[in-house]
Amino acid sequence: MCLTIPGKIIDIKNGMASIAENQNQIKIDLGFVSGAKVGDWILYATERAVKIIDENEAREIINLLETKYKPVDNQKLPDRLKEMIVDLRANQQGQRGKRKVKRITKPDIEYLLSLENPEELTTLYSEANTLRKSELKDFVCIHGIIEFSNYCKNNCMYCGIQKDNESIKRYRMSADEIIEAAGDAIENEGYKLVVLQSGEDLSYSDDDIIGIISALKNNHKVFIFLSVGERSENFYRKAFAAGAHGSLFRFETSNPKLYAKLHPGHSLEQRLSSLRTQQKIGYYVASGSLVGLPGQTISDIASDILMVKKLGVPMISSGPFIPTGGTPLYKIKSQSANRRTKVKTVELFLKYIAVSRLLMPEIKIPVTTALETLDPENGRHRGLLAGANALMFNLTPKKYCKNYKIYDNKYVEREKVWQKYGLFKGEESYEMLEKRLRF
Repeated sequence: MCLTIPGKIIDIKNGMASIAENQNQIKIDLGFVSGAKVGDWILYATERAVKIIDENEAREIINLLETKYKPVDNQKLPDRLKEMIVDLRANQQGQRGKRKVKRITKPDIEYLLSLENPEELTTLYSEANTLRKSELKDFVCIHGIIEFSNYCKNNCMYCGIQKDNESIKRYRMSADEIIEAAGDAIENEGYKLVVLQSGEDLSYSDDDIIGIISALKNNHKVFIFLSVGERSENFYRKAFAAGAHGSLFRFETSNPKLYAKLHPGHSLEQRLSSLRTQQKIGYYVASGSLVGLPGQTISDIASDILMVKKLGVPMISSGPFIPTGGTPLYKIKSQSANRRTKVKTVELFLKYIAVSRLLMPEIKIPVTTALETLDPENGRHRGLLAGANALMFNLTPKKYCKNYKIYDNKYVEREKVWQKYGLFKGEESYEMLEKRLRF
């Protein structure tokens, strides 16, 4: 479901509460929230009250998204960065035509991705965070993911569940297990968007997966996203008809030569063709790239961001590269184990998030488990403050979860505070998500 900043009621008229938001007032439909009075704190989403909370709870959630950037002396910033910020703000405020405004180009993106000075980075992240707040308020979407099989027919060079990796314990969840895990998360925890993910495991027939989708849709109010790789157009059409809403489908890299090197027997053209087919069918497609791959350049990453924009997907699905045991790219593990290298990878991905937000103000950007794996203590918070606005929590049963090793030491914790404030039971929470994601 979705998380928003709580608000304090300053007036109530005709079932509508006025909430002070910055220097403005907004009106919230109290709906089924009874007994609210002036002075109460309420949690609300999409201009609808969810529940009354006490002030301590309100302060707790406000702190989750509190900006902690220190003020930067703009006079110390490079002229190029200052000019880009002015142009970005003018673009966002619809001031093109009133003054000569330069659009952000690929060299500009490369420049932003190459920033290293702490004050310059603070400026970049703060600008992206301000834009997130402006365009999306403090709407944070919480998704759940069930990783139902770690078998895969492919040998992608970086992936821990690749076919030839003999170092992991394989598993497949039965249809009943998948349905039970999803049903429990939906009814008992309040999840309204569930991702069904696996390797490209063809032991599940098209009908098997469609049967799971149908069972979930027949019994629960839930949005179902698929992450099962390249299947036929016929499969995707039947799954959509059965009730699948979205697809997590990364293109991984926009560099055709690098793609072919990392995905033996596959091509970028083939990948993009499948992605566009899913868009044509009507899927809400999330896509993006891996950041920090061996052989990948800053120019490649800039092209990846532009590819996301060109594809017009409503959500990004991207993550930092993590070397994984049992894969051909594991030889660089000694480098990744170096703390300095990890810090650089995290910083590069945060820049990717921020630049993506600046170029695509309304796009949904999840904080990935890969970022949290590299920075378990602060990755989630830093990602949100760099412009991200979604979280993905793992719903895979514990007996299987540790074996879905797409990368080493995968972060799977679900912080209770996020679930406490971000998951709301009841049909109205489904309707709020439906409105915000524009299904």
